Amino acid sequence: MASSSISCAKLLIITMVVLLILASCFISTSFSVRVVSDRKPNAKPLGFTARLIHRDSPESPFHDPKLTSTDRLRNAIQRSFDRYNHYTGKPNGLGTPVSYRTSEYVISHRIGTPAVDTYSMLDTGSDLTWLQCRPCDNCYDQEIDIFDPRKSTSYVKLGCEDKWCREEYSSTCDRDGSFCRYQLDYADSTYSKGILSTETFGFQNDTGNINITEFVFGCGHHNNFSYYIGGTKGVPGMLGLSKEPLSFISQLGLDRFSHCFTPENWNETSLLRFGEDAIITDDTTPMIDHDNITTGTYYVRLEGISVYKTKLNIPNGTFDISEEGDGGVVIDTGAAHTHLVLAAYIPLVEEMKKQIELERKLDPKNVFAHCYQTNTSHMTADMIGMPEITLHLSGLDFDLVRWNIWLERGDGIICLALLIASDDLTVFGAQHLQNVNVGYDLRNKVISLQNTDCMPNY
Repeated sequence: MASSSISCAKLLIITMVVLLILASCFISTSFSVRVVSDRKPNAKPLGFTARLIHRDSPESPFHDPKLTSTDRLRNAIQRSFDRYNHYTGKPNGLGTPVSYRTSEYVISHRIGTPAVDTYSMLDTGSDLTWLQCRPCDNCYDQEIDIFDPRKSTSYVKLGCEDKWCREEYSSTCDRDGSFCRYQLDYADSTYSKGILSTETFGFQNDTGNINITEFVFGCGHHNNFSYYIGGTKGVPGMLGLSKEPLSFISQLGLDRFSHCFTPENWNETSLLRFGEDAIITDDTTPMIDHDNITTGTYYVRLEGISVYKTKLNIPNGTFDISEEGDGGVVIDTGAAHTHLVLAAYIPLVEEMKKQIELERKLDPKNVFAHCYQTNTSHMTADMIGMPEITLHLSGLDFDLVRWNIWLERGDGIICLALLIASDDLTVFGAQHLQNVNVGYDLRNKVISLQNTDCMPNY
């Protein structure tokens, strides 16, 4: 009798072990992305915060100490125009990735097992995250070693039948039908080609290390980076934050994120918050799409602009998206500066002339078109009473920070830091998002904007 009881007990234990193993296998194959924290292993964090570096910061791989502030400004404006031309050129339609070379912020992270340090450009206008990988058929120079997936135990190539291979619009099957190949071509001749794969990505959080396992990315074995200034080298890759399925935020299943950019001349890191760490305020405006076409880009509806208390006489429909998908208003972290359509720029400048009792001047550095002479060489826009500019977004009146709008150009001359758009699209870039908390709530399809102090509190 005792022997029979022991045998039943053993059988019960064996059955329970088998069930646990089967459950474990089911869990590991049911989720394409697992996020774990070193504080609580195998638990998906509700949110985390990462640090961003402006591309001209001394901590950035793009930093060139030989460049003057005017050189950096000219380069930023050129990048901004390159990016704008990519948007409006639409060489391959709405799905075309935004130009890689023009992004303004770098994010540090780790990849692989064992983990190695790397960094990527941050872009809310792109979806697929990719990195240069060895072996390289063709790779551009970068400051750190190129990632070698052969040394990582967590690297996996995706097969042609994988669902993510079907999600990536530029993917194809390789010749032997084994692996999924991707190809990203940008308007500036930059490109990345390689194998769609999964890997562990790691981020440094204020309270620990965050590891994202089985994250889908492009392992680029054939790449070209066409943007070199002053001998700088290329960034290892791109981290995409658009609304498309393969973007970083979509894969994590976190439906909100926010960023707060510090002014670049402070050389301080900015913060990028995900999930419950994200700051979404009550000051929101809807994300909009073009008819039934959902794009990964963050469009908003701009209904008008005021200079101080005077609403500008801007023709109806100036900021609308046409039936062909042209025009509209985009919030874009990758664009350095703001491009305002001519139909709005002209009445804005004319109203400025009426309200500002200062002598008009030419920009001594020949960068901006609308400038004034002040009585001090170290002014602030608030000190000399420059008028506010208010954006009347759908459901939200947002005041642009004056020292973001007016830039000192030397000898007491200040200039309006707005670029004239060459097409029907208006783009609000990173310059005018400094010291602004921008929150993206994908579930409720709104974007929040709130002026604040973005200096991190360490």
